[in-house]
Amino acid sequence: MADLSKIKALTFDVGGTVFDWRGTIEEELRRLALKQNANLDVPQFATDWRRGMFQELGRVRTGEVPWMNADQLHRSVLDDVLAKHTAIELSDSGRDELNDVWHRLNAWPDAPAVIEKLRCRYMVVVLTVLSWSIVVDCSKHNGISWDGILSCEFLGYYKPDAEAYQKGVSLLRLEPAQAMMIAAHVGDLQAAMAAGLRSAYVHREGESAPIFEVADTAPEWDVNTRDFAELGSQLLA
Repeated sequence: MADLSKIKALTFDVGGTVFDWRGTIEEELRRLALKQNANLDVPQFATDWRRGMFQELGRVRTGEVPWMNADQLHRSVLDDVLAKHTAIELSDSGRDELNDVWHRLNAWPDAPAVIEKLRCRYMVVVLTVLSWSIVVDCSKHNGISWDGILSCEFLGYYKPDAEAYQKGVSLLRLEPAQAMMIAAHVGDLQAAMAAGLRSAYVHREGESAPIFEVADTAPEWDVNTRDFAELGSQLLA
């Protein structure tokens, strides 16, 4: 295993890595479909919503559309997704209520306890494209405590721009090599490594599809784990 002695902070991706966004969103969509007796393609709806959000985020990064946070991005994309998936119908208020589900995402069961243990040795923070309020609400919902929440909405840059990682680490008064990005997404980790951070990959079922651009040749991660239990074992060894 790589030498981790200089690591002072762990920066966590949370959407998909800590919080099971797909399971939570699909559960709510199934409830809505049942209520309306609708034949809704739930997995595809969830995929289109998530993918659309990141596509719109890309346009924010390039300046093609005005700056928005994740709540605004999710809500703007939702109208397009509902126009495609016509099996269910929602009023404006109903759409707002569905959008709020992102604020009560359930955590993967193995995450909360390990995160708390890691705080005994490291500065444990969130580095995410999700809004600050989404992370606060979801963390409270799951009983997770952080040493800090770095939402890209306040950094002025969105991941995977190198500046997002570097500015986040600078706010911790650390050098990039003193921080380790933890994520279930290859593109996120590749971008973090290119910005000078260390890397830890955690496998999550269903999170293998890239949300950021992925390099042709994947580097070797500093830590490569199957779940949070293994992550904790390696980082606390």
